[in-house]
Amino acid sequence: MKSSVMLDNIRNQPFSLGCVADYHFGEGAEELHAAAAAIRSAGSVVFTGMGSSMSAAIPAAYYLDSQGFPAEVVETSEWLHFGAGWPRPGAAVLVSRSGETIEIVKLLPRFNAPSIGVTNVRESLLARETKYSIFINSEPDRMVAIQTYTGTMATLLLLAAAVLKEPDDKWRTALAGATDALAKTIEEEQSRSDDWNEFLAGAEVVHLLGRGPSLASAREGALLFNEAARTPSAGLSAALFRHGPVEIVDQKFRAIVFASQAPTRDIDLALASDIEGMGGKVRVCQTRGVPSPFEPMIEIVFPQIASCCLAESKGIDPGDFRYATLVTTAETGFAKP
Repeated sequence: MKSSVMLDNIRNQPFSLGCVADYHFGEGAEELHAAAAAIRSAGSVVFTGMGSSMSAAIPAAYYLDSQGFPAEVVETSEWLHFGAGWPRPGAAVLVSRSGETIEIVKLLPRFNAPSIGVTNVRESLLARETKYSIFINSEPDRMVAIQTYTGTMATLLLLAAAVLKEPDDKWRTALAGATDALAKTIEEEQSRSDDWNEFLAGAEVVHLLGRGPSLASAREGALLFNEAARTPSAGLSAALFRHGPVEIVDQKFRAIVFASQAPTRDIDLALASDIEGMGGKVRVCQTRGVPSPFEPMIEIVFPQIASCCLAESKGIDPGDFRYATLVTTAETGFAKP
């Protein structure tokens, strides 16, 4: 693979996660646990964000729900324009790597219930205006969210663990193990770049399919193909795909199926086999030996490397945006290329 800023960001993720862990188990522990106590007292939580920030919240919401604590994820724009009944009882966690995303900025004044801001910019509006502020402490990315995505996911999972009063030592060990697995997966997938090039050759659309916490990987992976490789892509529930969209499968069809979630692994693998039987091409991506619930943090490496490879094959500098900007500060209009 050719050198690029995006590839550098991918390779640097283990180091960046070390920074995130050191902060949250060190000087940032007080702010994390204060926010967790507020969520616990509220009795439920809604995570909200746009794009990568929303996807990064999915594993934390699933983890809390699995332990009996009500949690959900809502796109901020939907909450802003169609959430007339909100804010509802409970806490809200607003997630934005810049802390200045326009939808977050417009939504902030509505909150009377406990609000928690999670951002990678200390002096942002989100950090200043929420009652509780959590700094991610990730290394920054150029444009596409790479290090900030995995750093945000790790931060939100640690927040979920703190809400449930789970031991810090247990989670520090688990995060360290997941970081090691991430480093190994990055190295392995770089060495398989030729396989990704062969798989994606001629691809017009890429579908990413997953269930449960791996919906984060499907949705964020699709965003990466759109942003970095300028290739149409769709991130769907594997179950939803079976309910009609499967009709699009033909010899041009490409799918990445995430099969890391133990409750649905067998039926996800069966779906991959069925698609191949219909003439489509499939890459199955699953983690092995990764401490739960960190599987999506490792799974995302597959579409990170794949989209980088595809961009390179199309002569695109991955993550070199034409219309989008690093921070979306308006709800209308785009930059001119």
